[in-house]
Amino acid sequence: MNFSDLIGLVGVAVFLAAYFTVQVLRQSPSGGLSVALNLIGPVCMLVSLRQDFNLASFVSQWCWLLLTLFGWWRGRH
Repeated sequence: MNFSDLIGLVGVAVFLAAYFTVQVLRQSPSGGLSVALNLIGPVCMLVSLRQDFNLASFVSQWCWLLLTLFGWWRGRH
């Protein structure tokens, strides 16, 4: 397993942790923990895509990242 694979797996774990905190622990999806996890996940996935590029994954990760940033920004203003 190379560094890119490891970072990608961390991204998957972070996505699952974000989903777990909202669905099982009933944390707010707009809370700090959820926002942080939803920023870290796609960043890790985008880093991992530098090694083995996949256009569909690239687009979905950028959309996830931008939507999270927009939601965070909107919640703060």
